[in-house]
Amino acid sequence: MNRTISSKPQLFLLHYAGGDRNSFRSLIERLEPFFQVETPELPGRGDRMAESFLTNKQDAVADLSSQIKKTRQKEVPYLIYGHSMGAILGFEICHAMESTDPPIYFVPTGYPGPGIKKNVPIAGLPTPEFFAEIRKLGGLSDEVMESKELLDFFEPVLRADFGLLENEENFPFFEKIQTPIFSVMGKSERYAIHIRNWKNYTHAACECKIVNGNHFFINQNDNYLSQIIRNLMSAEGINL
Repeated sequence: MNRTISSKPQLFLLHYAGGDRNSFRSLIERLEPFFQVETPELPGRGDRMAESFLTNKQDAVADLSSQIKKTRQKEVPYLIYGHSMGAILGFEICHAMESTDPPIYFVPTGYPGPGIKKNVPIAGLPTPEFFAEIRKLGGLSDEVMESKELLDFFEPVLRADFGLLENEENFPFFEKIQTPIFSVMGKSERYAIHIRNWKNYTHAACECKIVNGNHFFINQNDNYLSQIIRNLMSAEGINL
């Protein structure tokens, strides 16, 4: 991750299931002029390909929190953004960081907050059934779903990430955070109508938006998302 000392605020991008530190290239390009963009990633992919996958949510939260703490420059404010799995983990990371170094904002996308999604476990399904469920959930872009080579590459990472979220040993997390929330979902996402559920999980301000697109609306709305993130910082009196 970026360790250059700078007066720019920091932005931590948390990837979705099957993703890595390069999952937000277009968003990074738009925001790098204004932020120190940090891209922590879980083991078993990208620069951490040689490491073993994590098997439960608590370990994933601890791993990503450790990476954030190592690169935090406490003289500047920061924001946490997470898409899908990144939003699930980011919510708990915000809570963990608040006691000593709270973020300015939490921006979850592609996830309606705790207690809404009721998906059956899929990590252990045979390959055809597994990817059939992934397609239903909108868990992969159309580009990946149409390529056998890419599916073969992503299958072990996806199984690990869904297994991590489905692990029966995971502790339920329904705490409220002190950090303001700005949530965005795609209009055709299955649970988009429940996006205002996020208001139940912060003591601070909460704004929710629905935009055109599916679970991967982020790929066509990187300009919109980058503007939201910049505006949130500006609204806090932080010049970019």
